[in-house]
Amino acid sequence: MAKYKVATNTVYKQDDKNGTLRDLTAYVDSLTSLGQEFMSLDVTSFGDGSERIIVGIEKSVEWSISGFFEDTATTGPDAVLAPLVGTQGTFEYYPAGTASGRRKLSGECLCIFYRPKAEVKGRVEYEAGFKLDGAMTVGTA
Repeated sequence: MAKYKVATNTVYKQDDKNGTLRDLTAYVDSLTSLGQEFMSLDVTSFGDGSERIIVGIEKSVEWSISGFFEDTATTGPDAVLAPLVGTQGTFEYYPAGTASGRRKLSGECLCIFYRPKAEVKGRVEYEAGFKLDGAMTVGTA
């Protein structure tokens, strides 16, 4: 998966353990690509001269976020993400900001890991991974 430096207008929000949506944007340096993906189903029959496919169900995509470690109570990524491992919550992702009409991806996800990393050049970092549960909603802010 490619990782992208979070742009100035990008916003990422994630539920904490109490179901409160927390804005983690200030603590996110990179986010792997995040979007919808569907399975393709092979419907090729014996008489076809080439492969034939139709759209299948939506895949459960995975993504991760990473940035600098901060353990500020209730709002820092450690306080929000560490208790989430193995639980589900809501996410909201705005690739180009939250202004009216901008793209918004949202849905439910499972936090599959959270890892504080060793200090790198005087900075402690973290990485957290998520997996989509159900369908992703693609809309606008």
